[in-house]
Amino acid sequence: MADASPTVARRTLARVLRQRREGARITAAKAAEHAGMHAATLSKVESATTRIQPGTAQVLMKYYGGTDEECDAVFELAHAARRRGWWQTYKTTPAWFDSYVGLETEADTIRDYQTELIHGLFQTEEYAFALARTAVDVVSDDEAREHAALRKARQERLTGNNPPTLDVIMNESALYREVGGPRVMATQLRHLQECCELPRVTCRILPFNAGEHPAGYGSFMILSFPDSGLKAITYNDVVYIEYGLGALYLEDLADVAHFSGIFDGLRERALSREKSLELIERSLAKYT
Repeated sequence: MADASPTVARRTLARVLRQRREGARITAAKAAEHAGMHAATLSKVESATTRIQPGTAQVLMKYYGGTDEECDAVFELAHAARRRGWWQTYKTTPAWFDSYVGLETEADTIRDYQTELIHGLFQTEEYAFALARTAVDVVSDDEAREHAALRKARQERLTGNNPPTLDVIMNESALYREVGGPRVMATQLRHLQECCELPRVTCRILPFNAGEHPAGYGSFMILSFPDSGLKAITYNDVVYIEYGLGALYLEDLADVAHFSGIFDGLRERALSREKSLELIERSLAKYT
């Protein structure tokens, strides 16, 4: 099996167990009784909010009529889901964002549209610190610095041995919203230029003169994952939409297709990579 992050493993296991139970027309109460657990606990397992013992996952899959291969697969997923993610050493990370970092860590392709800010994987520490310090739930400079440090640690994947394919579209407004003051912004835009030149990165700007577009309601991201290595298990794409107090994680195939269509529409309206770099250069000139 691919070395899935605990978040990906937990969410995949939840989906597989729920789908197989519903497909077998077995109620959650009967399934929980068969496995010797509370129905409320099974509900939390199926919503990916709690872990399950590998042996119990196997018992459930067998009860649902799973093959030996499927039983072995859920056993491995349950083991992977119980590992501790590297990002969990950062104590200030909220639980809803903890889930996102786990998905990002495993994703091999990320498509992202940003309306107001420089993409998180392109942000300098000073830019990230300034953003964190303005958050209403960040109470100190030390906490803001830890948020910025986590963001920097996440960026190491871009230059590591197995970087993801990153396809980013940013609204032109992200280039002109001054975060942290002129000096911080100048450094940030230079860093953005460097990130745009990375081999697995495509960064394009949606200009103001593109007019109306299909994502007027805000930012979103689509994360795709490598093959699980198990014939019985596939990792679904996930649409991630962040809001003030948490985030939505959409995995339904129709939802993913909907947002993929929106991203394609944005791609058609965005500038080319070359013209995007020219626009970044012009915005940098404001600070130099």
